[in-house]
Amino acid sequence: MAKMDQFFAEMGGLIGKTIRKPKRIYFDVDKNNLTQVVEYLFNRMHCRLSTATATETYHNLEVLYHFSHDASGDYYCPRVLITDKQKPAIPSITPIVRGAEWIEREMFDFWGIEFIGHPNLIRLLARDHPQGLDKPLRFRRDK
Repeated sequence: MAKMDQFFAEMGGLIGKTIRKPKRIYFDVDKNNLTQVVEYLFNRMHCRLSTATATETYHNLEVLYHFSHDASGDYYCPRVLITDKQKPAIPSITPIVRGAEWIEREMFDFWGIEFIGHPNLIRLLARDHPQGLDKPLRFRRDK
């Protein structure tokens, strides 16, 4: 069984909407299932975290992780939608993937997303900014 098929067989009940592209798969994950999916990708499939990104839409914030399965060249990209823009929070994956520490700190700094369970969630890049930037990449809308 191919790795991607095995992933869906074991994790299919924990993921939502899926978009498949050649060598890349994007899928929604509820924040309550994130650590279980990441643990599977990192520890069972031996994927590595390439990067993570955050963005804001009109209705939510999104965090998108990019895990590379180097043996096959496939990327697995779990996306977490955060609907509470006033107090955005999701579980940190840093206890599983130590390499996520700085990228989660960056998303906290620039987007205001709290990563629950992060070992050192302090501002990283805008900490000593003379203008006192707070969540500089947010739209600044009320809704």
